[in-house]
Amino acid sequence: MAKSGLFGQISGFLSKLSLAQKIVLFGVTFAVLFGLIYIAIQTSTKVEYATLFTQLEPTEAGKIVEKLKEKKIPYKLEDNGTTILVDKNKVYDTRISIAAEGLPESGIVGYEIFDKTNLGMSEFVQKLNYRRALEGELAKTINSLNGVKKARVHIVIPEKALFEKDQKQPTASVTLQLAGENVLSRLDIRGIQNLVASSVEGLAPNNVTVVDHRGRIISESEVDPNSVLGKTQTQHEQQIRVEQYLTNKVQSLLDGVLGPGNSEVRVSAELDFTQIEKTITDYNPDRQVVRSEQTNTQNAKTVDSLQYPAPNRTVENSSTITNYEIPQTIEKIVNGVGTIKRITVGALINGTYKVVEKDGKKQIEYIPRSEEEIKKLEDIVKNAVGFDPNRNDQISIVNVPFDTQVPEPEILEQPKPWYLQPENLRLFGLLAGILITILLISLLFRSQQVKETTRLAMALPEPRKLIEEEKEDIERELEGFRRTEDQLLFLPTEMPEQLLLTEETGGVTIPEESIDLSIIKKPTPKLAEAPAFTEEAIMKREIKGRIKEFIDTNPTEAVKLVRMYLAQEEPVKKELY
Repeated sequence: MAKSGLFGQISGFLSKLSLAQKIVLFGVTFAVLFGLIYIAIQTSTKVEYATLFTQLEPTEAGKIVEKLKEKKIPYKLEDNGTTILVDKNKVYDTRISIAAEGLPESGIVGYEIFDKTNLGMSEFVQKLNYRRALEGELAKTINSLNGVKKARVHIVIPEKALFEKDQKQPTASVTLQLAGENVLSRLDIRGIQNLVASSVEGLAPNNVTVVDHRGRIISESEVDPNSVLGKTQTQHEQQIRVEQYLTNKVQSLLDGVLGPGNSEVRVSAELDFTQIEKTITDYNPDRQVVRSEQTNTQNAKTVDSLQYPAPNRTVENSSTITNYEIPQTIEKIVNGVGTIKRITVGALINGTYKVVEKDGKKQIEYIPRSEEEIKKLEDIVKNAVGFDPNRNDQISIVNVPFDTQVPEPEILEQPKPWYLQPENLRLFGLLAGILITILLISLLFRSQQVKETTRLAMALPEPRKLIEEEKEDIERELEGFRRTEDQLLFLPTEMPEQLLLTEETGGVTIPEESIDLSIIKKPTPKLAEAPAFTEEAIMKREIKGRIKEFIDTNPTEAVKLVRMYLAQEEPVKKELY
């Protein structure tokens, strides 16, 4: 039976390839499939990690890692083992699961020390545990404050004395490790002192000493704010706050322009704490107002003694007194304290660096800022601090190279671009392998022998005109068909009697499908008269049978013959009919 369908075509195609071509084809196919499977596995199994815990102590990190191993959860360590990362999709579940087991432990013992009771505990041990629990709880509270990374508290509670005059005061000390470059203000330190003092009976805030991780005392004795020393201290703190505020404003602007670490700013502010009270009285004589008016009138009768009889005479006197009010304006002005009298700003800015090749070696070349850049930066600083020339403010910007203290090989090592990252290189390698595989397959199918084999296997007609030799082959094949038609008229077998008597009574008509053409000898007049078995029909059936037998025995040659038949000129096709 002839092979048919897709598998038959593939089998026919492979049967025409040489051993070397088969090896190349199977090798390329295997490489492509392996690459695709690898990419699919890498894509589906790639784990994206997220932070589970950070800033852990080594002991805490070790306990958490052991729990993750028990639970068979993949993890990664970073920051010298102080940060643990797990699958991003399992961060919250893992964190809750680990926390349920009491991890991470802070390493500080609090009141949980009393969770387990010991009936044989002495009074001394009880007091000692109480002090440890109190110190632990205070340390946990201070650790929760913003800017504090780690804190330790030590408390000294003296024994009660028999006489009050012999009683000693409790004392405490607090050691702080600040996070990053944070600096605690005086109010923050005072708050820590009061927090510890309020938690211990009889402890005064002045008896709480606070030191930083460098061993410097950052707490100060409480001073009366109304005293001269207290006022001076308050004024100094106000000046520091103003300078820090202006410094942060300028530094943030320069960091945005030059980048972090490329500038250093210092601001000095001179404040005026003089309190001036003024009273101004203003008189306006042009706006007089009558305040009061008084009029006096006197009448008197007199007799002239020189005349007789003496006539009577009346004397009348009047006077008017008018008082005017002059308007006055009284102003009482109290100037605020802490006003800025003068500002001076000093800024150091770094230049730029460029990696150049000299004598075949890479070197770092420093490029200073231009005058135009410095002028622009100076204008930015002036606007930030509120520069006022009437106050005699000064701005100084100097361009100097910074000592970054970074080894030269690390500076010369440029960050790798995205196409040189290790994970991208692996992906590019796979893509390159696939492209090379496609190229090899295309080159393989461009081979004339492979193209010929493929065309025969797929039973496709040749898309070009036949050359002269192929036309001669077609003519020979057609001549063979013609000889077959002539020989069919003189076959050595005889017709069955039933076929010759189809028109007589009792004759049997045999269907065409059951006719065995091998027993036909020659046509007779009766056969010519039978409408179902003419010479032309018998010849066609014989030709069809032999073609079928030829195709069964020689499928490849049959395909080639059909291909040549389809590719020949139209007049040649008609000769078969």
